[in-house]
Amino acid sequence: MILFVVVLVLAATLAVLWHVTLVHDYNKMRHLAQAETFHWSLIALGSVLFLAILILSSILGSQLIGHIRWSQRQANFIASVSHELNSPLSSIKLFAQTLRQPEISSQDRLNFVGKILFDVERLQRLIANILRAAEVDNHEELPVAPRRLDLRAYLAEHMEDARTLYAKNNLDIALEGTEDEVWVHLDAMMFHQVLDNLIDNAIRYRGEGEPRVRIRLTTQPGSAMVAVSDEGLGVPAEELPHVFDRFYRAAEHEGRPGRKGTGIGLFVVRSIVEGHGGRVEARSAGPGQGMTVAIRLPLISAIPEPAGTTNPVAQLEPNTAG
Repeated sequence: MILFVVVLVLAATLAVLWHVTLVHDYNKMRHLAQAETFHWSLIALGSVLFLAILILSSILGSQLIGHIRWSQRQANFIASVSHELNSPLSSIKLFAQTLRQPEISSQDRLNFVGKILFDVERLQRLIANILRAAEVDNHEELPVAPRRLDLRAYLAEHMEDARTLYAKNNLDIALEGTEDEVWVHLDAMMFHQVLDNLIDNAIRYRGEGEPRVRIRLTTQPGSAMVAVSDEGLGVPAEELPHVFDRFYRAAEHEGRPGRKGTGIGLFVVRSIVEGHGGRVEARSAGPGQGMTVAIRLPLISAIPEPAGTTNPVAQLEPNTAG
């Protein structure tokens, strides 16, 4: 980077000095121009070449900076994945070794088995995110297999599962919004990963208190809106367009200390939502103000469609902004 800056400054300085000299010696140039050996075309060609060097150097420098940032994100991802894998594995190993002790009570055994299952769930979510990100990276078509279901009932069921799974984190989670049935075409297994990632982020990036998550379901003409909100660390406004980028993690700042993470959770969320023909966006009032991830999905009729009807899973154009 230093070498590139030095070369760019030298090229710009040389171009400026050359043209200043040409303007200063204009009268002499007019005299020389009367000679047959003087060629204005050489000066014009030199100016164009200098301009081309500056432009190409700027383009190459921009690409270089992009590659450096991408390499840094990949290095951070590898380090984060190593930590995320090692933590639950170490915990599972410790509890499994403890279970081998004959003097452990039945209640303690049940508690340890529950903790082992919790860590296994963490590993499954991490591996599922990595595999899903690899599918998108390889330009593979996501295996979305939607079926007709009531979105409110689906969210309520998932909320109860999350409350049980994160009992040790004292997760405060509630479903708000419409009480009516909201029918959509949804791949239940795949969308489960979307909700898991959003709730896991709310817990990972919570503030000082206990994690609090609110899932709000509303409807608009032709679409259903699912807003998952937390009261965690929040994200600065300038970083919101990038939170769905692969390997992206919000920078540390006052009010938002560093937290471990792979940087692919929200990337997977966006990929799955867009695979359902939906849109997703992130909102935050700033550091310490929490974050809301809003998902928009196409509505379908409450009356079952006749057999053979095409599934309108792509009624909405996906959001291409990061």
